[in-house]
Amino acid sequence: MSDRPLLAFSYKLAGHLGMTVGELGTRMTVPEWKWWLAFHRFVCPIGDEWWQTGKLIAAVLAPYTKGRPPKPSDFVPIEKPPMSAEEIAAELSKLFR
Repeated sequence: MSDRPLLAFSYKLAGHLGMTVGELGTRMTVPEWKWWLAFHRFVCPIGDEWWQTGKLIAAVLAPYTKGRPPKPSDFVPIEKPPMSAEEIAAELSKLFR
């Protein structure tokens, strides 16, 4: 597996916090960095680019949709959090019914 996405995230986080990647490495602990990464992946992507794009797409598509118009958040990528062992077992049991 490539480390590029994690390195890119380090640069994005450093820019977001207003520091260099070197400063980030000395001022932040590994557990704190992992919490930031989880927040970025599963709660809200760091940076405004996705929200700007989501607003634009929602505005462009709104006249062409029936029912509920799209929201900007519909176009912001959020990963699904990892499943627990119990959730995995429940999903597997659905396959064998």
